[in-house]
Amino acid sequence: VGGDYYDCIRLSRDEVGFCIADVSGKGISAALLMSNFQANLRALFSHEISLTALVERLNERVMSSANGEKFITLFVAKYNYRTRELNFVNAGHNPPVLYHKESRKLVFLRSGCVGIGMLDEIPFIHHGSMLIEEPSKMICYTDGLVEVIDDTGVGFGTAVIEENIANDAPVAENINSIIESRRILSGSTAIFDDITILGIEFYA
Repeated sequence: VGGDYYDCIRLSRDEVGFCIADVSGKGISAALLMSNFQANLRALFSHEISLTALVERLNERVMSSANGEKFITLFVAKYNYRTRELNFVNAGHNPPVLYHKESRKLVFLRSGCVGIGMLDEIPFIHHGSMLIEEPSKMICYTDGLVEVIDDTGVGFGTAVIEENIANDAPVAENINSIIESRRILSGSTAIFDDITILGIEFYA
């Protein structure tokens, strides 16, 4: 029973929203909380609502459902095709990796707040914003990916993403390379958690 979630939602003619999330714990209770979270996010996420307000309202609903016993990490973003503006909030989630193909810069998207459902009220929410002015790509992921253990007993960390994204190949190829190089689909016993990977391509 999985506790990871990702989504991509058309918000308007020019804007798309996307997210990735992971619930603490495992089993039926975690999966049910995430299922409820998915329904709430889809009901609330719109062109009109700010990401700050969205996160605040999701926090209220998770607290109401889980009573502080579980929490959810979330990365949620809006991208406007016309203005090329990317807005995001990272609520305690592993930071997505953004790669700019022309300038060859790697950026980790960290701005945000604590996880959803950790506190009755989130004291502050840092809203991230940037212009995507060149062809770029992004890999979002859950912690199961960076916690995969190698033959020496050490977790791979974000190195596996950084090594595979820093090139001109499409992000789909990068993800396939990550999966193949780490034997993610081979039934490796070094995998202890759900693994979800979401790739985003930004065209100039």
